[in-house]
Amino acid sequence: MTEEQATGTVQDLTDLAVGDMIEAWHEGRRYNRGKVLQTMPSMGMFWILDTGSGTRKLVDFESLLVRRLSVEEPRTSPFVA
Repeated sequence: MTEEQATGTVQDLTDLAVGDMIEAWHEGRRYNRGKVLQTMPSMGMFWILDTGSGTRKLVDFESLLVRRLSVEEPRTSPFVA
């Protein structure tokens, strides 16, 4: 993740809201991208609807760097048909 992409990094899980679009990164690699469905601050986790697979995924906030996306922001990886 570049420094420019680091803009919008979520510092606290309580700052995430249902409906936010996020990307979750670890060691420069994007692991998840999707819309927040539910947060569980007491457990340090949240659910997303993954844009790639269309399935619900549980994301561990403590393990990943979470970045909030703006609605109009393009995908970070190209679409391959």
